[in-house]
Amino acid sequence: MGEEYKKLFSEYLKELEITGHSEQALTGLRNRVPKLLVFLEETALSVGEMDASSAQDFQAWLVSTGRKDGKSFQSTTIRAYLGAAANFYDYLKRKGLITTNPFREIRKIRSEKKLPCNLLKEKQMSLLLEELSRFDQEKALKRRVTCYKIHVIAELMYSTGLRVSEVAALRPEDIDLDRGVATVQQGKGGASRIAYLNEYALQVVRLYMERMRSLVFTEWNERNGELLFGVRWSFFSKIVNKNLQETAASLGLGSFTSHGFRHAVGYHLLRAVRSLSYIQKVPGH
Repeated sequence: MGEEYKKLFSEYLKELEITGHSEQALTGLRNRVPKLLVFLEETALSVGEMDASSAQDFQAWLVSTGRKDGKSFQSTTIRAYLGAAANFYDYLKRKGLITTNPFREIRKIRSEKKLPCNLLKEKQMSLLLEELSRFDQEKALKRRVTCYKIHVIAELMYSTGLRVSEVAALRPEDIDLDRGVATVQQGKGGASRIAYLNEYALQVVRLYMERMRSLVFTEWNERNGELLFGVRWSFFSKIVNKNLQETAASLGLGSFTSHGFRHAVGYHLLRAVRSLSYIQKVPGH
């Protein structure tokens, strides 16, 4: 990556941090925009020389080069790279370095429509949540604390349909225990919304906030004490998904991650109320 591009990219990320973009969004851009900069260097193009034809070539280059392990990128991954490039070029346009954004003019590869994997039915979900509620059976205190927090997070996610990044970003003041709602300050796309807790999830979260939260914070998350669960997104998602996968596997439920809660919420609501317009509002689509 040339020094000119490095400087532009660094300034771009700094602006995003100042304007309050989420850690997840910044991580995605850090990983994806450099791919565009590699393409520019390989094709001897400057930032300003990129036009719609070159942007289309970049898409073809992504398809042909693929991943480091030799496998091809999925179409959703290619679209993510193109989206990151478009956002970077929006920044360059705001800076007056270019006049048009070529990535807003191209025809993007179609995303593959796939059904969610391992969609748990209601009884299977109940089995998983019940197992997660048995945190007190863990012998080691540290493990018991971790499992307790996973129990609270799981009930919150299944009730609200929030993304794992949105749960990680929650602060205590985002939870209104009187109304039984959680305010997502910066959801996907930067939009805020309200998520609703069912009666049981509300009880679980209330107990955590009023009595247990101050007890389960440890030395590695006290510095993030402004967050409801005290752990930022990148580490948070690894802990949550690792524990969910282990628990689901032990019950014979196959591979299950935090995103499975979002799929299950929509699926179970569809079976119960059959109103697509209502169901779309719950997970924030």
